[in-house]
Amino acid sequence: MRRRPEPEILVPTRAPSRRSVLRAGALLGGLGAAGALVGCGDDGSSAGGSTTTAAGGGATTGALIASFPQSTPYIAAGSPARMPYLIADREGVPLRSIDGPVRFTVSRDGTPVGEPVEVTPRSDGVPRAYLPLAFTFAEPGIYDVSAEYGGSTLEGSVQVVDRSKITTPMVGDRLPAVASPTTANAMGVDPLCSRDPVCPYHSVSLDAAVASGRPTILVVSTPAFCQTAVCGPLLDHVMEAVGEPGGINVIHSEVYANPTAVDDLAKATVAPVPKAFDMAFEPALFVADASGVVVSRGDIIVDRGELAEMLAPIR
Repeated sequence: MRRRPEPEILVPTRAPSRRSVLRAGALLGGLGAAGALVGCGDDGSSAGGSTTTAAGGGATTGALIASFPQSTPYIAAGSPARMPYLIADREGVPLRSIDGPVRFTVSRDGTPVGEPVEVTPRSDGVPRAYLPLAFTFAEPGIYDVSAEYGGSTLEGSVQVVDRSKITTPMVGDRLPAVASPTTANAMGVDPLCSRDPVCPYHSVSLDAAVASGRPTILVVSTPAFCQTAVCGPLLDHVMEAVGEPGGINVIHSEVYANPTAVDDLAKATVAPVPKAFDMAFEPALFVADASGVVVSRGDIIVDRGELAEMLAPIR
């Protein structure tokens, strides 16, 4: 099996402390023409640090795990953010099931920002339950995120940046009309689809889809070369939900252009779509309406139920 490179911070990773977020700030940056995208860490892995406080003030088991990028600009001020979190047991392994809903609080400098948010756990078709926290941060800065679970307060921090620092399409942006590999023009990507058997979503180029006047679903993933079960199901879930393309454009883009030509994915060339989107993570789902505007986006981990909600605006 080809060795998948170890990124500087694996995803998922324990929710970072305020100190680790500040340290990571100096490392923010996009991905070049080659190199590995940050994906999901192993189901049993954990990294970084978080603070867990028991109801009585002492240490207890468990930790809040951020299943989204921490070392690249990811959360933009003024844009709806989806932040999937997992909860780990005392060994640092993400729980397979989470009793919910779970109450989240966002604060800055000790002052709550907005109202607490109740988040329902998701687990349909994914190996670990997760909590997709939805929140819109008004301003850039470092924010504290805490979750109440099992009588404990699980804490972490996130860094919010100015929208101009993020080039990956976000909700409300128009999906870039860039060419994507197809069966007619693979654009040097081999394999065109690493799923076995291959999926049916390689007949339309993204630029043609955006100009078609029909909704578009774009999945950026590499089924054969993702080494965790977390990122594998996304394409399969889309196939279950959508089936054969009809009045909707469905496009699957691989992450790497030449994964079988190298002995280490760190040396692989990034495929055209993730390169054009300046993506530093995978997998990702982009759902655009008939005008090409992104109405939903799901990164890293999406279960069947949440996928149905993301597709609802274009169904």
